[in-house]
Amino acid sequence: MRKVLMAIGTAFLASCASTSPSTHVTSVHVDLPQSMKWSVVSDRADNSQYIKEWVPEGENPATSKWIITEQMLTISSKTSAESFQKQMFGLSRQGCTDVLFNGPQEIDVSGHKTSVGRIMCANQLGKPFGTFTDQRVIIDGTTAYVVTSELRIPVSPKAGVLAFGKDQLAEMKEFMLLQRASSKFVRESVKVQVQ
Repeated sequence: MRKVLMAIGTAFLASCASTSPSTHVTSVHVDLPQSMKWSVVSDRADNSQYIKEWVPEGENPATSKWIITEQMLTISSKTSAESFQKQMFGLSRQGCTDVLFNGPQEIDVSGHKTSVGRIMCANQLGKPFGTFTDQRVIIDGTTAYVVTSELRIPVSPKAGVLAFGKDQLAEMKEFMLLQRASSKFVRESVKVQVQ
């Protein structure tokens, strides 16, 4: 029995070793959607963390319909990208009247497991809007890279339900196009730099 357990343990360790990446993530790079011009509205960093934010050119970050954020955070312990994203999903409940999630879905990039998901918020507390936020999480050791693409929408009673009025057909069509672009952006335009 002991030999069987040792064999299983050895096989498990070998499978873990073969799936763990042989490279380290050194940074991420985002290719902003080309459908519009973007302005940097925030670019702050310290020794171990940074945040960058963009909105469409000429828009105010407080009222913009679309805001893209790239962050690097130091986390207290190692975790998977999927687990980290689930924690972020849970935290989003504190800032919204009602939430709904899609994902997370794991996507492999250069041997690194990344996670993609969407958080839908009916009404951000203290704000006059709801949100659809597409998010990509990349973890390497105790460093987390988080890219979010947040679309702001009219407040609705239920998360994931669009509350555009009958006279807002053009705005609803615009949102549907932005929603596709946002999802495509976090899935295809976040590049992982490794060494």
